[in-house]
Amino acid sequence: METDIPTPGSKEKNNSAEAVNWTSVVLYIVLTFGISWSIWIILRAIGVPFTIRVSIGMFGPAIAAVLVRLLRREGFADAGLRLIAKGRRGAGLMYLAAYLVVPLLIAAGIGFVLLTGYQHWAFSDNLRVLGRVITDALQRQGQRLPPGYTADQLALISLITQTVLAFTLAIPINMIFTFGEEFGWRGYLLPRLAPLGGIPAAIITGVVWGLWHAPVIVQDGYNYPGYPWLGVGMMVVFTVALGMVFAWLRFRSGSVWPSTLAHAAFNAQAGFGFILLSQGNPLLRAPIGLIGLVPMIAFAIWLAATGRLKAEPNQIAEPSNPSELSNV
Repeated sequence: METDIPTPGSKEKNNSAEAVNWTSVVLYIVLTFGISWSIWIILRAIGVPFTIRVSIGMFGPAIAAVLVRLLRREGFADAGLRLIAKGRRGAGLMYLAAYLVVPLLIAAGIGFVLLTGYQHWAFSDNLRVLGRVITDALQRQGQRLPPGYTADQLALISLITQTVLAFTLAIPINMIFTFGEEFGWRGYLLPRLAPLGGIPAAIITGVVWGLWHAPVIVQDGYNYPGYPWLGVGMMVVFTVALGMVFAWLRFRSGSVWPSTLAHAAFNAQAGFGFILLSQGNPLLRAPIGLIGLVPMIAFAIWLAATGRLKAEPNQIAEPSNPSELSNV
């Protein structure tokens, strides 16, 4: 008869797994997917424009987090709603990190695809294309180019304006919507999985986050047009890498707001790759194709290897009281 011989650390791992409230985790995932997927699928069927229905569905993770916290009587103490967590030295610097790390990673992705030769610099070509788009739009409205301006000049003014907005006003506006995700992903799911360890918690949260996008990728070609199913897989690779960066911000700051800020910055600035570079396969190009993601993946691995994804004790959610669960 074979007997199980305990290995060093096995008891600790088992205890960590048991500390995860899997009922709450599963209920949260089911509610999140059910709410957002229903919004995206139903609103698409009745003809609601893509941007509107996607924006509404972004609040699914937050709504699910509130519902589970109320239904399971878990409270909001570990939601990370404080701007600065008590007793966390240097937490305020994570806001600066959140603001800077996103454009740096996007720039690194652009630089890497240029270095590999997969994509090339095409700003002038893209500027001319945008100029033609602006001209066509004006003509459809029965208007002409303003006196003294060429189509390329108007396109350049438009791009400069968009760039300034992407680093300023667009970020707080986008935070309204990214909070709808971050209050769920990094405000609820990540702390619930933290007993497994920071790295497994970040990876699992990233996988769930990526799969959550499936309806808009399959039905609408979101981010990966022409690749409905491979696009879902590529989205998972992307969200795991970016999710590890966001987990670092969450664990280090003790707050959900730095990851909300970084998420908003990414949404505002991801278009720079399309403005500056030549066309490429959506599964490979910068900033969220496989080649463009190499610097982000490398950064995520560095965060994990250097112990920066370790959850602090007050970031680890305790299982709910069994006596309370019987009343739900």
